[in-house]
Amino acid sequence: MLNNTNSTEPQHVQDDIVGVDIQAIAELVPVALLIIFANGLVFLLFVKRPRLRKPANYVLFSLAACDFITGVINIPLFIVVAFTPLIAPRDLLYMVLLVSVFNNFTAISACYHILAATTEKYLSIIWPVTHRLMTRKTVFIVLQVVWVVSFIVAFIPFTWVNMEEKETQGKLTLGHVIFCLVAVFLLPYAFMIYAFVVIFKSIAKRGKAKENTSSRSSQLCRQAALEKRCLILFVSMATVFLVCWLPWFILMLLYKVKDNVTDLEIATHSFVLVRYATSIINPVLYTFFRRDFKTALRSLFQRNRSRGQ
Repeated sequence: MLNNTNSTEPQHVQDDIVGVDIQAIAELVPVALLIIFANGLVFLLFVKRPRLRKPANYVLFSLAACDFITGVINIPLFIVVAFTPLIAPRDLLYMVLLVSVFNNFTAISACYHILAATTEKYLSIIWPVTHRLMTRKTVFIVLQVVWVVSFIVAFIPFTWVNMEEKETQGKLTLGHVIFCLVAVFLLPYAFMIYAFVVIFKSIAKRGKAKENTSSRSSQLCRQAALEKRCLILFVSMATVFLVCWLPWFILMLLYKVKDNVTDLEIATHSFVLVRYATSIINPVLYTFFRRDFKTALRSLFQRNRSRGQ
């Protein structure tokens, strides 16, 4: 599903795309529908429940919009390019690059949205006073920066697609991929691990303080359960981010440095499906695990059930 777009021969690019298993379309369509449903549900909750429109929740709404793009644009665009023979060979190279750029755009945007969501959680626990000063305007500015930076970083390869010096073009492309690996995955992931460790230590420390001031066992049990849930959630977030995004950026790098990429087809098929699946996992992990969203979702379904009766 990933293609080496450095080739100057459109026919070679076409061969790469046609070589994708036809079964991929049967796998991608359900994934796209699930992405649309899961993230559309986030939109519906925002429309139906004004109480959810808090500054911090707009980060999650924007993340859902990013994932929604994967379902309504990225996957359909890939299917059209991969399985439609109507595209002229001279245009195919640009279409393949466009697919790659849109995939990179949503990948970069999703990673930076998750970074913003992690930072918001970090501030709410470690710097609550600073977090209270966060307004809707501040959040909108941060989200605008996320979208603009993601767009610029993703679409930079278009600036050298027609470059005549292919060696320089290859170096620029390789440099871009390495930059994405470091700036989009490694640095945000390092901060995520740091933030999760600090947050969990803070929660555990508060639990010990309560233990010293109260002898009620029920409070201790609730605190222990809270710490366990937080630990499980943080580990899940860090693991999903690692498993879903590290292979994506490594595959991008391998496609730029290897001459023969046929041995990457199986790994590519598997991990690109995982990459698309993140657009389903994100709303579950980052949205529906939050108490306010769970309450709103439960209320919505209960109201619809009562109307059906």
